[in-house]
Amino acid sequence: MTARRLCLGLALALAPAPAVAQDRVVTSPAASDVALTVYRAPYGKGAIDLQSLGGFALVTETRRVRLPRGASVLRFEGVAEGIVPVSAVIDGLPGGVIEKNRDARLLSPASLVDGTLGRQVTLTRTDRATGRAVSEEATIVAGPEPGIVLRTSAGIETLRCAGLPERLTFDGVPAGLSSKPVLSVATVSPVARTVTLRLSYLASGFDWRASYVATVAADDRSLDLFAWLTLANGNPEAFADAQVNAVAGRLNRVFTPALQAAAGALSLRCYPLGTTTSDLRTTRFREADEIVVTAARMMASPMEMAMMPAPPPPPPPPPPPVAEDLGDLKLYRVPDRVTVSALGQKQVALLARGKVRFERRYRRSIYPGQTIAAAPTAIVLVLRNRKEDALGLALPSGSTATYARRGDEQLLLGLGDLDDRAEGETFRIAAGVSTQVMIEQVAAEKNLGIVTATNASRSPVTLEVPIGAAGQKITSDDEALAPIDGVATWSAIIAPGARAELRYRYE
Repeated sequence: MTARRLCLGLALALAPAPAVAQDRVVTSPAASDVALTVYRAPYGKGAIDLQSLGGFALVTETRRVRLPRGASVLRFEGVAEGIVPVSAVIDGLPGGVIEKNRDARLLSPASLVDGTLGRQVTLTRTDRATGRAVSEEATIVAGPEPGIVLRTSAGIETLRCAGLPERLTFDGVPAGLSSKPVLSVATVSPVARTVTLRLSYLASGFDWRASYVATVAADDRSLDLFAWLTLANGNPEAFADAQVNAVAGRLNRVFTPALQAAAGALSLRCYPLGTTTSDLRTTRFREADEIVVTAARMMASPMEMAMMPAPPPPPPPPPPPVAEDLGDLKLYRVPDRVTVSALGQKQVALLARGKVRFERRYRRSIYPGQTIAAAPTAIVLVLRNRKEDALGLALPSGSTATYARRGDEQLLLGLGDLDDRAEGETFRIAAGVSTQVMIEQVAAEKNLGIVTATNASRSPVTLEVPIGAAGQKITSDDEALAPIDGVATWSAIIAPGARAELRYRYE
């Protein structure tokens, strides 16, 4: 009996599997049509992380299958990996659903070895004497962790430690393994017939964000507002030519643990783990960068360039979706079908409005008793979500980027966030920080605060200073102090080079 040390690496060659007779098992390999309704993560902000998506989607698939008469098992292949099996609803089955199961065993090198224990495989390796590939029958007696042990004509040995190429070829795929996630249901059909089914289910691993781009016009009184809708799919399944909807708002959602697929990776180790040379220092050389020569590197002559036809103009973008009421939520329908890639993102136009009026204000929140020495203020653009101001539509929460147009250039002014805003509400967009309009605060005596604002710019400015928290009692003899959104706010117009002061009391 011989034994070879098992080294890292494995090449699996999968031969075509012979047909396996499985009475009354019907497989639907893919959907003919699919629709996605994506719900956002409740508190998701900032950039999307595909590794931890907190949203989910309602997936609706249309499939056409041939059912036999009597009892059968119907297998839906290619469902989203994050499917919640208990949420699956199937319309169109003549006999209804008797049982539902999410088959978690996926085809992988590890599961293929595990499912072939005790069975024969074909071992192909290079003969040391001739250098030719030689094949022989072998039996897997142990594996896949921590390695693969084979029984060959020479005895018991481990795989891929001879230092020469070796590979295994399997005669077929073990029963119960699938290369795609599978939802299986048991049903009974009174007659054999071909039916069109609609499969709907919830799946985790989705999310979406809104990203607003505001470009201030040269008149400094209006702006163009554009928004992207970014869809994210963290599942390894793609959804081609899908009808996509996005839902804004928060749902009362109960946590559902994800079903982990039983498709472990194959990690091989050598026996013994150490050798007399395993601790020797090795020299590593940096690999050369790959050089790729493309046609784009070939320079055309001026005459050839002049004869080249101009590229056709791009087609106009589709109109952005209009928000629809879904109870207290908002539904946005993407007008054109899109392909949502596996483990990827897709951007579509969400909103486009021109000449939206705004007011520029300078804002700084302070707290009673807080000592502030010459603090800058935030520049915000105040917009009213009304039709007369070129808006008047539901705005989902998202990130904002504000630019100023100067000739042919657009210069960034500020980045910020926007909460969900209904029609008729007033909201603010961040547009930078000002060191021309400054705020100071001192505590003159107990429960008395003095706020001083200065304007070093060349234009009059409108100042807003929220004081304390919502509901806190803040009083002053100055009429410029009034509640805004439940917070006592000092509002003042300060002339160029002037200063203003507010004295207030607090509890």
